[in-house]
Amino acid sequence: MSDSRETVVIIGAGIVGVSTAYFTMKKLIAKYPDAATRPRVILLEQCEPGCSASGKSGGFLARHWSDGTDTEQLAQFSYDLHAKLAAEHDGAARWGFRPLDTFSAEIDRISVAPAKQRKKTHQRTESESVVTSIEVIAPQTSRSSATAMEEYSSFPPTPATQEDDTQTSTHASISVPDVQTVKIVAPETVPWLKTDVVTNLRQVGGTTNTAQVDPLKLTRELLAEAKARGLEVIRAKVIDVAETGYRPPVIELSIDSRGNQAPDLLTVETCKTTSQTMMELDEASSHTGITSTRKPYVVLLDQDGMDIPADKIVVACGAWATSCLRWEAFREVSASQIPIQGLRVHYLVIKPKVEIAAQAVFAEINGTVYSGEDAIEIYPRPDGSVFVCGEALDDPEMPPHNPFEPVYSKRATSRLKQIVNDVSPALSFDAIQYGLACHLPVHAKGIPVISKVPTSKGLYIAAGHGCWGILNGPATGMAVSELLIDGE
Repeated sequence: MSDSRETVVIIGAGIVGVSTAYFTMKKLIAKYPDAATRPRVILLEQCEPGCSASGKSGGFLARHWSDGTDTEQLAQFSYDLHAKLAAEHDGAARWGFRPLDTFSAEIDRISVAPAKQRKKTHQRTESESVVTSIEVIAPQTSRSSATAMEEYSSFPPTPATQEDDTQTSTHASISVPDVQTVKIVAPETVPWLKTDVVTNLRQVGGTTNTAQVDPLKLTRELLAEAKARGLEVIRAKVIDVAETGYRPPVIELSIDSRGNQAPDLLTVETCKTTSQTMMELDEASSHTGITSTRKPYVVLLDQDGMDIPADKIVVACGAWATSCLRWEAFREVSASQIPIQGLRVHYLVIKPKVEIAAQAVFAEINGTVYSGEDAIEIYPRPDGSVFVCGEALDDPEMPPHNPFEPVYSKRATSRLKQIVNDVSPALSFDAIQYGLACHLPVHAKGIPVISKVPTSKGLYIAAGHGCWGILNGPATGMAVSELLIDGE
């Protein structure tokens, strides 16, 4: 017998998709105490949870680094939400949540062996590196950012503090606050750096306003919590999302005996889609006594017999979000409405022999032989490892269809290894475990998309958070769950 309950399908098991699933399950349990009548929620992932940026990023959290932008409210709310989740689920032990001090370091004239090939270092302008608003897909003209905020969330405003109140310095991944407004400290404050090469060191965050998580552990632990509440998880690739009853028009041209088009014989017909065929099968099955409830969409998977009729669908595929443009049900969405691509960023995982304090460092390295400036981020973690990222390669690009396909550059990885070896004696070559790369989902305007698709019965997109995906993922998931369950 077909399941007549409402079905919600979430595509993508990164931090945004998993957070959406987690908060949706919590809201449904509160709204539908009887599990027999509770809507189904299905999470689809073609590889592994957190297999791309959500599992291969620094996990840095900052409460005020989006102040002065239209995502200020989102960032502040999500920062506090991280603390609440950690308190509720023992996040310190389960996913390495902890407050930490944060520093901006300027390091000059490090001698780095030249590469065989010079490359243009990706330098983002302020408009590219700073998230400035929330993108809401509009059928005609775009609305103001204030209207956008009202549509996706009802977060209460949080008063800003005087700390970290501006964002003007650019960085390859994250923009640190204006260095003129923060505290200058002695190089010895961060003893694990080579103090003789540190020309300027400033504290740009403290334990009251910056923190960190292990993003892969966070994503998978929240997924475990959602599954414990009834979430269904299927490992499969989405081939198409069909709209039940939709018949695309087909122009049929009639040709006369001389090979000329006969205008009076031109007809417009419709072809039969997969969803239409499934409708007919539904109708046929009704004659056998099986109850059939038609749903507006059918999610077609790469596994036979696994297609899923659905009432609502959330696309949370990160850098792969534009895959939905190929799907039938998303035919009204254009590439200009979700201009999301992947920015390839390299990272290292290091296991130093000495303990590193809870001090995140954003290092600007001037005067290398490669270019005028390099920028790296260094995040010591509670488990004793250190995560280092940098070397964003040129311009955003479409990531490979297979998320498991290696995307790292050996040259960029070697360069990053050389830089960290020269920055800190604790991060020497022999302590580096491995280095790879991932694609950060970046929007052409530097803004995330969190929106219902206009005129659709139940299609939603949440993607394009860039370097702030881990910070804003939980709040985004909560906002999307409100759209799914409450409609606002």
